[in-house]
Amino acid sequence: FTHFPDAPPTIICGGCRAPRTLVGYVKIAPMSKKTGAESPRRRRPWAAWVAIAMTLSICLAALVLRTPIQARYWAWRIERADSLAVRDACLGALCSAGDAGRWGVAALLDSEEAELRQYGVLVLHHLRTAWAREQLLERLVDPDPDIQRLAAVGLAIQGDEAVIPALKWLYRTGDANAAASACVAFEYLGTPEAVATLNELAAEPGDPARRAALVDALAGIGTAECVPGLLSLLSDDRLCDVPLRSDVMAQRALGFLQGEGYALKPSSRPTTAESPRTIAERAAAALVRITELRVPFSSSATAEQRAQAEQAWAAWYENQQSGSRR
Repeated sequence: FTHFPDAPPTIICGGCRAPRTLVGYVKIAPMSKKTGAESPRRRRPWAAWVAIAMTLSICLAALVLRTPIQARYWAWRIERADSLAVRDACLGALCSAGDAGRWGVAALLDSEEAELRQYGVLVLHHLRTAWAREQLLERLVDPDPDIQRLAAVGLAIQGDEAVIPALKWLYRTGDANAAASACVAFEYLGTPEAVATLNELAAEPGDPARRAALVDALAGIGTAECVPGLLSLLSDDRLCDVPLRSDVMAQRALGFLQGEGYALKPSSRPTTAESPRTIAERAAAALVRITELRVPFSSSATAEQRAQAEQAWAAWYENQQSGSRR
């Protein structure tokens, strides 16, 4: 016996197909073929399936984006850290994140503070992706000279000789800081092609700051193949007040040991009493270190004395070349 709204009560009879009326308002209706499992009351609403799908999507997105979100958090901590220990810890976490930490690195690179951009470039040193290479190339023209040097070192650390044309262009067209950054990259690269490029640039005219950077790069590589470039600089008697890069790096290393952190700090220009004053004397000091021939040389020496020193270093280079061909 069932009762339907807006209809009189009905008696369900399994043996009858046609409805029958009982006492004027009771009808005998055929039994429905729907089973209890198909009852609308027991069906799961479609909204529940949508909610489950949305929950699963959110969980999957959280798993996929967990590291990028953490990287952005680490960048935020670096920006607002009040101690070097916290900054260094977050920097290490960003370096360990690899390419997944791109969000955090991009946030540091877009900062207006030069020190925060330095942290971003330091993280790029650990990435071996096309995006990291593009970012390093862009930072070669950063307004901060320390960031330019860090970017150049990062490109060289990756050992990609494809950046040599870009570094050559930077040396020729950029300012003195950009030229010095390009030379630093050539030195860290240290390949035969990089040395050949330095020798080529040494034969071209340039201001004292550029040529001083060339001398430092050739001296830093310190192989016999660097001698031709240094010999071509022995005739440049212009004064140069740019400190030796070895002195600059020594002072910065001391600052790091004193707890100044990884980022490069603006520092005074160190000078020593033994620092060469001219480009020629700077190149001669590099030749002495490479050849171990302590031939007297100075810009104030006579032309004969200078020629003797140049001939001695050139003869040493020829002996090295003939020995390697045997």
